[in-house]
Amino acid sequence: MLKKEKTVLVDKLKKRLGTAKSIFLADFTGINVKDVNALRRAFQKASIEYMVAKNTMIKRAVADTPLKPLEPYLNGPTALVIVDNEGVEAAKIITKFAEDHQSFAVKIGVMSEKFIQPGQVKNIARLPAKEVLVARLLGTLNAPIANLVFVLNGTLSQVVRVLDQVSKTKQPEKN
Repeated sequence: MLKKEKTVLVDKLKKRLGTAKSIFLADFTGINVKDVNALRRAFQKASIEYMVAKNTMIKRAVADTPLKPLEPYLNGPTALVIVDNEGVEAAKIITKFAEDHQSFAVKIGVMSEKFIQPGQVKNIARLPAKEVLVARLLGTLNAPIANLVFVLNGTLSQVVRVLDQVSKTKQPEKN
């Protein structure tokens, strides 16, 4: 590859990494082509980019960027998982694949500009979907209000019953 082509490739990679919300580095040593293609399809289905690039190219792309701390992890075979959203779905795919393929391992991840270790990727993968978490939060916030309405409604209906009984006792009996 010519130096000009390499420069263009590094610039593209730098731009792509700069726009990503989540990035994962993985070691794919010992994974056969069939399994890698299955992993690529899983990522593609979730609109997640999976690529393999030379470590020197990645090092040049992250140099002088907030991603510079990735450099120590750029040794041996390195796969890049680039995500344009929160990255939870990517963490789930990576974790599931790593469970089925012992030689596949996450080196490090970056989510919302925070570096996360492989154990944290597994924890993130166990999280429910964002919609489920939002629904749980709303249910938790709504519970005290619903309980208050229930109590007030119960108190109000008791007052109405008492007043009804009082009005029945005060009315003269009709013969």
